[in-house]
Amino acid sequence: MQQNDSLQHSILYAVDPLCPWSYGFAPVFERIQEEYKDKIRFSLVLGGLRFGESAELLTPELARILKHEWKDAEALTKQSFQLGILEQKDFRYDSFPACRAVISAQKINSEITFQYLHTLSKTFFYENQDPTSAETFFKIAETVGIPKKEFQSVFEDKDTEMETQNDFYYGFSLGVSAFPSLVFSDGAESGILARGYHSYEQLDSILKDYFRAVRF
Repeated sequence: MQQNDSLQHSILYAVDPLCPWSYGFAPVFERIQEEYKDKIRFSLVLGGLRFGESAELLTPELARILKHEWKDAEALTKQSFQLGILEQKDFRYDSFPACRAVISAQKINSEITFQYLHTLSKTFFYENQDPTSAETFFKIAETVGIPKKEFQSVFEDKDTEMETQNDFYYGFSLGVSAFPSLVFSDGAESGILARGYHSYEQLDSILKDYFRAVRF
């Protein structure tokens, strides 16, 4: 998202499109973005919730755990979840392709990065579309105004794969250990501002305390 480059304060949003708590947090984050757009520059780092060796095929036991987590997230965040995809036997829970898709959208048009991210999460958790399928990513790209061929070219580029991995490692280096997380930077210092799901009221209070502390 392009914002006033003169803003000294920034928030890095550490998120994974296949994290249920990140999906539930989306409306809160959008409201915070709007409320603080004149004070904070918002940027994104993708998480890597499940990738590489941690990616796994959906088993009955994993499905049971995920159903419980998704129901908990729905109850707290009030975002609607559909559980049908957790009945699939050939589904591989791997968030790397989805993160790579968000990076691709960001490279093509940074102004629609968050829109693409939120749409992708909703496509998975509410519409139960395959979040590892390139066709899913292409369809979402077209809904935000990116031609399929252009998106496919960027998505398949090796540089995009490397940039996605770099996002994961950058988040780890900042101390991100849960999603969603917000990392502040005032130009001199940085650190975790909020870890895990927060309501708008909770996060607004944290931000007000932060600005009082730095005498913004």
